[in-house]
Amino acid sequence: MITARKEKSRVAFIFLLLLGIVVWLLLPFHVKAQDVSGTTTAQQEQTGEEKAYKLLKTVPEDGAILSATPKEVRLTFAQPTEIEYASIFDNRNKEYSTGKIKINPEDPRQVILTTAKELSPGTYGVEWVMRTAPSANKKDPNAKLRGQIYFAIQSLSPTPKGGGAGLVEQLSRETLPNWVVFWGMAVSFGGTFFVRYIAREKEYHKRWQYWQIPIYFLTSTAALVLFLVRNAAIPEVTPVELASLRIGWVPLVQFFMFALIFGITYTRWTLPFLGLALMLNVIVGRSYTVEYGGWMAMLMNGIHLFALSIWLGGVFALLVVAPKEGKWKWFREKGAEFSRWAMISIVLLILTGIAMTVDYAPTWDEFIRSVWGISILVKAGLVILIVLLGCLQMRYVRKGTEKGVHWFVRKIRWELWLGATALLIAGALVNFVPAVSKVDAAPVQVTKQGITVYATISPFVAGFNDVKIQFDKDAPEFKEVYVRFSELAGYNVVNRAFVLGKGSYAVSGDQMRSPSSTYVNVEAITQDGKKIVFTFPPRGTAWCDI
Repeated sequence: MITARKEKSRVAFIFLLLLGIVVWLLLPFHVKAQDVSGTTTAQQEQTGEEKAYKLLKTVPEDGAILSATPKEVRLTFAQPTEIEYASIFDNRNKEYSTGKIKINPEDPRQVILTTAKELSPGTYGVEWVMRTAPSANKKDPNAKLRGQIYFAIQSLSPTPKGGGAGLVEQLSRETLPNWVVFWGMAVSFGGTFFVRYIAREKEYHKRWQYWQIPIYFLTSTAALVLFLVRNAAIPEVTPVELASLRIGWVPLVQFFMFALIFGITYTRWTLPFLGLALMLNVIVGRSYTVEYGGWMAMLMNGIHLFALSIWLGGVFALLVVAPKEGKWKWFREKGAEFSRWAMISIVLLILTGIAMTVDYAPTWDEFIRSVWGISILVKAGLVILIVLLGCLQMRYVRKGTEKGVHWFVRKIRWELWLGATALLIAGALVNFVPAVSKVDAAPVQVTKQGITVYATISPFVAGFNDVKIQFDKDAPEFKEVYVRFSELAGYNVVNRAFVLGKGSYAVSGDQMRSPSSTYVNVEAITQDGKKIVFTFPPRGTAWCDI
């Protein structure tokens, strides 16, 4: 009775602890949602740091429609800068730059980016991330600034039809090989960790080697397939050029690493080797960029991956390495020891998962209405089921009998299936663009100084979209028109609009960075240099999906 009470108290304590942490982490959703309703504009003035690194000139110009492919893109800043990342991409986020960044030796303020190949007609963007000098920002010596411009070849690209590909299309492309690579690396690392630090005996090491060989082969093959699939999706880029980009060389390195340890199977270097291959996944996604969290997001992503691997690989190894004779003793001893690691891993999974979700989706209303948010909730539901199964298994290990071994094995298999499903959903989330629900079907209209302007956005998703601006017939001819996008998280970017004629302008790109409220200001410059600012309601209350 005393043992049972202690067990119930421990489970209740863990439940209350997790509940309290969840409430604490979800509180920003409510606070930010309240801030949205009371804010009229999020337009921000340039800080001294931004002025010091101001972009003076670009070739081609932001919002320019060119007749042919530029051989290179030149960015001239107010002072010499350290560019950490720069890329040329189209409206489907395909990269077209060689990945090599040059500094003009005659003018160190000028950065040169070369196009990989001839560009087809359509809209293209240039994005960069620069590291500021410690003296420019004493509060954060490692601060970074990002920027982007857009140009078009002959004409603008057609408006994207939606926020990413459908489920079947995703599974037939990157998601399935991505999932196999994730699963193989997680099981390999977690299983090796289990054998080395929990099972420990040599007989279990040998038994694990039999499983390592097919897992290594499957993982290396999937990594190679992933590289080929990505290359097929970008036919304009050769395999050699793709291998120089992050999305190309990471799966290639993982392929060679698993092909190498395929012949080694198990040594003292196997675990750190597998950990390095697993950690490479952190730098592939968007978390390495400043607006998606930078180093802090990468750290949380890495903890998330290692926690997942220790739990999933450990459960797999606990099942397949179990001896034929004396299974009850095995599960009672090794299962009890592993349960402590599993509990720590699950807690870290939950905490880092919630933290990354809160960081990416600032408002609860828009999170719950989005397909991306619903997918996250489904994944969270699977994790809850896994936790419940884990609690049942811990209870069995302490109080069960030898007759219930088959029941215990069956529950472990359920846990593996649930984990694999959650991993598949996570793999799909890497490629899906978070989309929000439809709202009003009419353009937004704002009048200022007797001038009326209409604005629409399509598609209504976080990701690539077209913002179309139409001034009324009586509006004067403007010298330039700019569109400023701002979010509560501090994101603030301005782009010159493409001139389409007859009072029509457009901005095409991925300014909608997350499924949260985005404030939009249209800044029209008259012929005599005066600026008229048209402030639109935040996205999520009046923007339309056409």
